[in-house]
Amino acid sequence: MIPPDVRLLFLPEETSTEILKLRELNKNLVTLTAHQLGAPLTHILGYLRLWQETSPLVERSELDLVVAQAVTLQERLEDILLLAQLEAGLWQLEPELVYVQRIVSRVMDSQRRRMWDKQVHLASHLNCNRPLWADPEMLFHALGQLVSNAYKFSRPGGNVFIHVECQDRVCNILVTDEGLGISEEMQARLFEPSFQLNATQLREQSGLGIGLKLVRTIVEKHGGTLDVMSQLGSGTTFTLTLPVV
Repeated sequence: MIPPDVRLLFLPEETSTEILKLRELNKNLVTLTAHQLGAPLTHILGYLRLWQETSPLVERSELDLVVAQAVTLQERLEDILLLAQLEAGLWQLEPELVYVQRIVSRVMDSQRRRMWDKQVHLASHLNCNRPLWADPEMLFHALGQLVSNAYKFSRPGGNVFIHVECQDRVCNILVTDEGLGISEEMQARLFEPSFQLNATQLREQSGLGIGLKLVRTIVEKHGGTLDVMSQLGSGTTFTLTLPVV
């Protein structure tokens, strides 16, 4: 009889050479795959848009749906590449003095149309006028992803709120929705790159589960943190905390 403390299978340490090699191989495979898919997808999307512009009105709604799905796929591939590059240290941030008000304004302008289609109301309250030392495009991407997630899991007629406040030497950006909420058990897994809340939401929202992982990586590259507070049925708040100048 084998003693209970004897392992039949050797499990290498997380920092072992074997594990590090597998991680590097995985990153290279993901990056290569995204690159190989990105080029043909760009050509397909270009053709679809040309077809969309010249098609009869009776076909326009179907083409609009196909183009929207192709754009979503292109955005997912870009997120995969960006996450792989950030984690590998291949993406260099381009920081400058940034005022959060401008980033919030850009995000609201970019998200307002889609929220209008779902009758979700987007509002903001800004109580911080101190600048950040940050990459404006990366910060826009991170905040836009949080607002997009809030929209996806909001009920029709719900509200999404962006609140910005300064405390000591940090700026807190809170994105709150009145949507489905997340259980405590699920909150611990939210930032895993392949995690989804459940199969039904995966089908409805067509996400790959890398959005929050990407947001957290961007925030940590800026020396900040990303936290979540949520309760089932009562909505969710993500808090993005960054140092101020």
